[in-house]
Amino acid sequence: MTKLAYKRRFAILLSASTAIALIAESASAQVADPDEMIARADANGDGDISWEEVTVLRTDSFEKLDRNDDGVISLDDRPPGLLAGRFDEAFERVLASFDGDRDGQVTQTEMVGAPAPAFEQGDVNEDGVLTADEMAALRAAAPQN
Repeated sequence: MTKLAYKRRFAILLSASTAIALIAESASAQVADPDEMIARADANGDGDISWEEVTVLRTDSFEKLDRNDDGVISLDDRPPGLLAGRFDEAFERVLASFDGDRDGQVTQTEMVGAPAPAFEQGDVNEDGVLTADEMAALRAAAPQN
């Protein structure tokens, strides 16, 4: 393998591992850092998060995590080497949050359609958008570490 090919493979593995960690983190019911959630999900930069933006984020994340393009995120997507341990930890959290049928893998339908407790809790007027005011209320209700 050439040095360039090795660097490309490493970059792909690193980005997949990072994406899994971000997905698992955002899958938790608590909003640890609403500002970080906005930055990741607010595709149009308006300071609000629409359900459509959440769907796009989840879809894009699924595509990155399904490394072998078989339509599911599973242990078959596990990177070799040093990133494997990080993958295993994050994969368990992804399974816990998105594996609706508990078959040990996550389909795109499961990931995109999974409940988003923090979004649902924050969207008090149920209009499908977390506004800056709703995000401020979530931030105020979040446990302080």
